[in-house]
Amino acid sequence: MLIIGGVGAGVLGALYLTTTTTSGVQFKDNSFEVLSPTMATATVDIAKDASATVQCEVRALSESYAIVGWKTLTVGPTEGKGMTNTRFKVELRTESLATTAGVEECRVIKDA
Repeated sequence: MLIIGGVGAGVLGALYLTTTTTSGVQFKDNSFEVLSPTMATATVDIAKDASATVQCEVRALSESYAIVGWKTLTVGPTEGKGMTNTRFKVELRTESLATTAGVEECRVIKDA
C-alpha cells in the first residue's frame, strides 16, 4: 500500500508542476528545446482574462536543478472576452547547459 501511495503522490506532484492555476491565470509548460550551452527555448501556454496583464517567470534549469537562465514574460490585455489562451515561445540565454525550461510562476499584475 505504501508504494502505491508514493507513486500516486509522485504523479500528482508531476501534474502540479506542469499545469498550475494562480489567482486568475493558468499556465502550462508545452515543450522546451536546448539549442546550445548558452541558449534554450520554452514553449508555454498562458490562459488569463482578456483584460488582465500578467507576468510569468520562465526559467531554464541545469542537470543539478540550478537556475541557469531566467526571463520575465509580460502578457498584456488581448482581444476578446473571458479567458483567453495563448502560446508563447520564450528564448532564454543560459549561463551553462540547460536540461529543461518552463514557467516557474505567473501572477496577475493588473486586472481591468
